[in-house]
Amino acid sequence: MPRPKLQDGTWGEFTQTTLENGKVVLTARYRRLDGSESKTTAQGRSRSEAARKLLGKLPALVAEARPGKGAPDPAVPRTFRDLALEWIEHDRLRMEQGEIAPSTRHEHERIARNILIPRLGDELVDQITTREISIAYHQMVREWPAQARNAKGVLSLIMTYAAQMGVVERNLVREVPAMRRKKKEIFAPGIEELRMFRAAVVAYNEDPDRPGPMPSPLLLDTVDMILATGLRIGEVLGLRWEKDVNLDTGSPYLVVNGAVKEKGGAKRWEPFPKSEAGRREIALPEYAVAILLRRLVDNDGGSEFVFHTRTLRPNGQQDVHRSLRNVRRHAGLPKDYVPHALRRSVGTVVANRIGLEQTALLLGHERSRVTEQYYAKRTRETPDVRDIVQAVHDTIGAVRRREREGA
Repeated sequence: MPRPKLQDGTWGEFTQTTLENGKVVLTARYRRLDGSESKTTAQGRSRSEAARKLLGKLPALVAEARPGKGAPDPAVPRTFRDLALEWIEHDRLRMEQGEIAPSTRHEHERIARNILIPRLGDELVDQITTREISIAYHQMVREWPAQARNAKGVLSLIMTYAAQMGVVERNLVREVPAMRRKKKEIFAPGIEELRMFRAAVVAYNEDPDRPGPMPSPLLLDTVDMILATGLRIGEVLGLRWEKDVNLDTGSPYLVVNGAVKEKGGAKRWEPFPKSEAGRREIALPEYAVAILLRRLVDNDGGSEFVFHTRTLRPNGQQDVHRSLRNVRRHAGLPKDYVPHALRRSVGTVVANRIGLEQTALLLGHERSRVTEQYYAKRTRETPDVRDIVQAVHDTIGAVRRREREGA
């Protein structure tokens, strides 16, 4: 079990060591009034003598300030709760200066307040050990497996800030290895599955008995644009006519400059792709150009967004997910048919044709390892090497015949 926390101005139990000459050495941990901890020893011919000496020096030791330090600074956060709340404001400043997206800052604050502070809030920052961090992380893996990795990342950001502010010497979170997540089978619908899924979207839109407003091509166009470009759903919905779409050229293309986000507020466009590699230009196939030209003609209200609602505001990710849930329910499809699965289908097809490095550029990944691990479904079909292995067999057979003839 971990050692009990000492209160300021107190000391812990004595531990005894007996020397070869028979003398007794007692050691005690103590905590100064400024919150810092240290150890001291005393020696005697018996335990009682060593204890008297130790008790005679401990009151003065706990009352003094840490060597080289003055009185405790009330502005320095003492508990993890104080530190985390201070860091949240620091993170807000980073957002205001354009370093991080509002949705990222909101997710950071959500994790800090709902996961980390309830678990570590009362711990004194400079007394948090690697073991305590490891225990907390493993508990998060058990309780929130889907969020544990992100929670560890936010905890690392907070402790890095603590090191920068001089509250701790270094970020101990970096010494706790992340647990490897169980690799999931990549669901990337094949051509026939995509044809079935697209037909299900059409059937849902054309069903006269379905509830809701009159059908529009919005959902189908969104699905087709993901299949044409491999964009994330937020990136598709964030496309703007004047700044992101270029159809007045011999080779039409679009530029990814941002995305529609919803976390931490209302639907809005943010100039933050998921990473810097997300800022990219994508050449458009003919059917994607046809979709955009039709939507441009139908844009009577003059919305700046390619995929907008009847009120001319950008369509939201949750709007698309809600519509696709209705499609799946209508057609009896499994819940795996989501926008990201379509993006994986594009990644798989492209990777099998031109390789992972080029596919990573298309999908906006900083490293092709991400493309291989999460997006490109590994083909089970091996290369046709029948001629090669047959030649090996024939060569071995010829050698063996010559050996027999020589014998």
